[in-house]
Order: sequence, then C-alpha cells, then structure tokens
Amino acid sequence: MTRRKLLIVYTKSTLELINRQSALGSYIFCLAEIIQKSNFLVFVNGISLEELKIQSSNQHINPTIHKNYLFKFIPVFIKEFLKDILVFKKIKNLSQVINNSGKYDCVLEFYNYASNVGLSISKTQKIPLVMVYDAPVLEEHVFFHGPKFFFKKTILLREKESLINANHLIVYSDSVKRYINNLVGKELHFSIHQNVDFTRFHFLEKKFSNTPIKIGFIGSFLKWHRIDLLISAFQKLRKDNYEVELLLVGNGMEYDNISQLVEKSMFKKFIKMPGFLDGEELLNIKTQIQIGVMPGSNWYGAPNKIFEYGAAKVAVVAPDTATIKDLFEDNKELLLFKQDDKNELFLKLKIVCDDIFLREKLASTLQETIRKKYSEKNTAEFYNEVLNSVISH
Repeated sequence: MTRRKLLIVYTKSTLELINRQSALGSYIFCLAEIIQKSNFLVFVNGISLEELKIQSSNQHINPTIHKNYLFKFIPVFIKEFLKDILVFKKIKNLSQVINNSGKYDCVLEFYNYASNVGLSISKTQKIPLVMVYDAPVLEEHVFFHGPKFFFKKTILLREKESLINANHLIVYSDSVKRYINNLVGKELHFSIHQNVDFTRFHFLEKKFSNTPIKIGFIGSFLKWHRIDLLISAFQKLRKDNYEVELLLVGNGMEYDNISQLVEKSMFKKFIKMPGFLDGEELLNIKTQIQIGVMPGSNWYGAPNKIFEYGAAKVAVVAPDTATIKDLFEDNKELLLFKQDDKNELFLKLKIVCDDIFLREKLASTLQETIRKKYSEKNTAEFYNEVLNSVISH
C-alpha cells in the first residue's frame, strides 16, 4: 500500500523543530516521528522528516540572531511594521517553496501569527487542512510585542479564513474552543487533544524522604509562569523552618529578573538555577525533585509540565486554570491553588511538605493517569483517525 504524504506546516521556523529549548518545536518533531511510524511519509515545510533528522544530528548549537546596532534606535511602532512586512514575505516564500516541493495528501498546520500557508496549500493542491490551534495568536503577539498599530485586520482575516476553511481543528481545551467559536461567529468542528512531548518523559520510581524536600520548576521563564510567586512561597517555607530546597530549571525572557530575585533572597544558598537541561542532566534533576510546581499559566495554556512531572512520579501543585481543572482532579492527582494567589500557593506547598504519604499518593496517582491516558499509542491512534478521516472524505 502506498504511504500517504503528510505536510506539517509550522511557519515560525523549521529550525525550531531541532531546537530542544523550543517546547512546541520539539513537540512537533516528536509528533512527526509518531505519525511516520503509521502509514504516512511526513514532510515539514516541504522538508522530509528524514532530512530533518540529519539536520538534527548535525545541530550542536542553537541558531543565534544578530541584530543591527542601529535597529534599536528605530521607534517601536516602526520596528513592528518592518517585522510584519518580513513575516508576510517569509510566509509567501514558504508557500512557494512548499508548492514546488511536491504533491501532498493532507496538510497539518500548527497555526502561527499571520499565516495563510496551510490554507493556501490546501486550496492550491485541493487537499484537506487540519489545524492545531495552540494559542490565540494575535493576543499572544500583543503580550510579547505590545499593541498592534498596523495590519491587524489582515492578520485577523487570515486567522479567521484558516479556521473556517479547516476540515478539522485540534485544540487543548474547551476554553480555546469557545474562543475560536466566538472569534469566527459560528460553531466549528473540533477535537480536544493534549499534545504531549513523550521525548521529555522519564517514568521513574522513587522513595520520598523528609529532609531536605526538593521543590522544582522545569520550564520556560515567562511572565505568566509566575516563578516569582514560587520564590515568594519558598521563602515563607524557609522562614517557617521547613527544610526545603528549590531547583529552577530552564531559561527564557524572565531569566535575568528571576536571577536578580534569587540573588536578593536571604535563602539564595538553598536555590539552584542550572539553566536549560536535557538528557541525563535533566533526568538527574527529576530523580531529586519530590514536589513539582506549575506556579502560573494563562487562560489558554496547555499544562505540559504537569505531564512531565507526573511521568517522573513527582507530587504536583498547580494553579486552578480552567484547562488544568478539566484535565486533573484536585486532591487526587494534584493540589490546586487559586491562580496568582501567592499565599494559597504557600499553603498548598505547606500541606504537601507536611505529609510524606500525601506526596507519595499524589505522585503515584498522577503517574498512573499519565500512563493510561497520555501515551504515545493514544496520540498515534488519535492522529491516525483524524488524518485518515479527512483524507477519505
């Protein structure tokens, strides 16, 4: 039987797929490998997965962006105008490159800011379009880059047309599903599925101890992850004479601000910031952590770290966002605290520090949930069903 050709579109950057510090990029790479094990040949932005693997094995350092010294003197709104012009040009070029790379049976686009690539390929090649909608792209862009002065209508129109014309939409939560329906003004066809990067899973067995209790955060240092709240709660635990240590693993936009907070802390000798870790170094950290904290999220965020903590048999404390409450049961699989409430985060950490049996019970229950519901097999079956269904229809 001839293998069908699946085109994965990710307009942000093909190189992100071989950058382990990109959570979404490395997830897409993981998913591409899972789908290729089924009856598909996978291409990403027109490049075969096999070629991407060769690039990955040759990739030893992350690509760096060299900024023009004079660029910093240009007013912000002009910079944003110029950046958008470059984005539009890049998107147009990518559509041409993909169309010249061959004929495909289906497009799976991980939707990004200002993209119409998936829709364009779908129409040109007369093939179905499946879209994974990771985040409200314009809202997220404004969060990182400030207000939109130019091209807002164009960007929204591209987003709406892509959503409306997609044969199938995949989202992480009911919240995002409602957001899209409100955005386009009609009910669309959805599946809710958690995209989990299984290459970051380490299923561990561990013995819990009382001294010292190691609390950990593993992830991106972004404003909405509220690592500042975790540091504040940790300091209160130390003031109450809890023998706790804090491991902050990762990097990102807030890294310098968090470093300064740690440096000013009277308990800084109990806090470690090793930066981004992967492979054996990360595994070593996971064997030490007893309590994994997701100190903050946004309304649409997928709680990927909870899956990673759960696999590693770590007791989890997390904010009560709609998505997390939909997926996990409070007091059974984790402990939830009121979002952005540092005192409640402290109280929940105190509860789980006080009770070694609770720590073990939460960790074991969550790990079992991850094993049963969020396996590579489940993901393969889900995407096979969606892709084969849209192709056959």
